[in-house]
Amino acid sequence: MAALSGGEPRTMILDVRNGTAVPGLPSDAVVEVPCLVGPHGVTPLATAPLPGAMLGLLQQVKAVEQDTIEAAVTGSERLALRAFAQHPLVDSVGVAQRLLDGYRAQLPGIAEILGQAPTAAALGRSSPAMGRPRR
Repeated sequence: MAALSGGEPRTMILDVRNGTAVPGLPSDAVVEVPCLVGPHGVTPLATAPLPGAMLGLLQQVKAVEQDTIEAAVTGSERLALRAFAQHPLVDSVGVAQRLLDGYRAQLPGIAEILGQAPTAAALGRSSPAMGRPRR
């Protein structure tokens, strides 16, 4: 606050709109980067271009974030499932569905946004938590 109100400018790590701070990410993505903070406001500092694998991972996680936001705004279960499924720590669509079902069961707000989960019978599964087809 002191830097913003006329004190000595400081460099701080902040979550800000990307703009051009991180090459390869959308300009409207939120990024956590060093910023110059002073009476002029907050100015994100440009970072060096990321190596291919690191940039790819960040792009993948940003895509997950975008789908998550859109799912929350639109109430789209399809987008919520896609967000889980494309996360680098989720290894399959089946795991993504179990995660979504678990969040829906534990957090009433998720069920309010996305609606109630389909029954296991409607999905052709023995149990919503198991994710295996019936035999």
